[in-house]
Amino acid sequence: MNFGKNLKYLRTNAKLTQSQLAQMLGMKQSAYVLWEQKATNPTLELLEKLSDIYQLSFEELIKTPQRQEEKQLLENYRALTEEQQESVITFTDFLLEQNKSNLIELKTYPRSTLHYAIVEDELLSAGFGESVSNNGGHYKAYTTKKLSRYDGAARVKGESMEPEFPNFSIATFLQTGFDRSGDIYAIAEGDLGEEQLYIKQVFEEKDQFRIHSLNPDPQYKDFYLGQEDNFRIIGPVVDHFEEIEEAQIED
Repeated sequence: MNFGKNLKYLRTNAKLTQSQLAQMLGMKQSAYVLWEQKATNPTLELLEKLSDIYQLSFEELIKTPQRQEEKQLLENYRALTEEQQESVITFTDFLLEQNKSNLIELKTYPRSTLHYAIVEDELLSAGFGESVSNNGGHYKAYTTKKLSRYDGAARVKGESMEPEFPNFSIATFLQTGFDRSGDIYAIAEGDLGEEQLYIKQVFEEKDQFRIHSLNPDPQYKDFYLGQEDNFRIIGPVVDHFEEIEEAQIED
């Protein structure tokens, strides 16, 4: 396991997103992503921060991690008698034989065959709105889908637009403003730099817009935006996809 995969293992095992860990490290998410992709390596200062976060030594950070369950299993095995150890080996061999026909390999894709969107660090809320500030960071999100022309791309956050737009999927959009009632749009509400960003279905009704969620759950109620509100309709969503994990991509 290389260092990038070690970092991803430690992060997912700690139930942290790339965005959360990058914030703890005081850096951009797009820069942290490069570590997991092994495009760059952390500085000594940031390695020390990672060491503090995971409570691990430098040596433990760069070696293949061993899960707690594996450690416990090894300790239990060593505590058995020789006869019991032989029984354990025989049983595990039996289980492996039974599972061989059911093993599914992780599907991989050559990077050269994939398409990608340049995604901004900020999120498009598909919940109740997410206050964000765009720090200018970008990273690539890969897909097998051929993408239409777009002006911006961001990660969806929340479940109000499910199932059509799953939580944590990627949406691409134009920056052409409002065009046709009933389409899905990216919307920004509030002052620049302190905006709440939405991905919603928008209906034009008289002098205001009705903002609608696709999720039928009653907690996601329609709301209205009018001339007195500080908002802008950025433009229509043109594509959306769930990105391919870096571990599935072959260079």
